[in-house]
Amino acid sequence: METREEGTGMNQKATDYSARKSTLLEQGLISLQAQELISELETELELLRKQNESYRNALRAKSAQNPRMSTKLRDALYE
Repeated sequence: METREEGTGMNQKATDYSARKSTLLEQGLISLQAQELISELETELELLRKQNESYRNALRAKSAQNPRMSTKLRDALYE
């Protein structure tokens, strides 16, 4: 499961990518076509990040509904 730290890590990566893109833009090292592609990829990355978060939340909610057997009970059943 994703922890807060992992979620922060994903956000940090996005921030790092954005900073690197800005640096390259300032230096004039990115063509117009590359800029458009990068923008599309950033949009897709954000969409997938939100979708992943939604799936994780749904999985957590579903897992919370299912009672789990205790370790002692499970061990006793498998003996």
